Amino acid sequence: MDESDDRTHRHPAVIAVLIGLALALASLVLGLSVRREVPALDRDLHQAAADLGPAFTHAATVISFVLSPGLATIAVASLALRALLARDGLVLRAAVLLAVSWSTVLARHGYERVRPIEYPKWAYPSGHVTAVTAVAFTGVVLVGRLARRHLRHAVALAATAVALTAASRVVLEMHWFTDTAGAVLAVVGTGLVTAHVLRLLPPPPAGAAATAAGRRVET
Repeated sequence: MDESDDRTHRHPAVIAVLIGLALALASLVLGLSVRREVPALDRDLHQAAADLGPAFTHAATVISFVLSPGLATIAVASLALRALLARDGLVLRAAVLLAVSWSTVLARHGYERVRPIEYPKWAYPSGHVTAVTAVAFTGVVLVGRLARRHLRHAVALAATAVALTAASRVVLEMHWFTDTAGAVLAVVGTGLVTAHVLRLLPPPPAGAAATAAGRRVET
């Protein structure tokens, strides 16, 4: 790879890291702003969720059971075991990415935000949403590396899983909406930076690289 090709691959990675840092910072600012006072948006959505009725509560219970921190535990263990048995460096890096992204939930001990209902754990960021987003993000990164043609479907599936998890936690009155939003911001932000460090971010499509190279030749 010559110097121009290296720059072509480097620029998207730099942008991804900058976006990651911005998202992580946004999560920090949001957490600090809601830790002591519940914003009107949270109160309104909490009340709307409480008025939905038992059918929605039942559905939310099922979703929270399936899409839970247990899913992240299984995913990390599976990736680590696969990496150990197959001596696969890519899978090992994916396990590290998932673990680091998921660890952002530990920030809740710094924010110490109280939940909508009495519960012995802090609210911000949501543990369920943090875990599911970490699994979803890691899955999207792996698809981008190994099966890029399916990337759009992977992103759609990941976004759906995260949205359902977030909605279920609000419906069950276990979290404020901003707890779930902050979790997504922290995981994706940390995940982008970590993926760059671990060299897991997929390279730009061949067409994009060729187009960029062509533009440099023209200039």
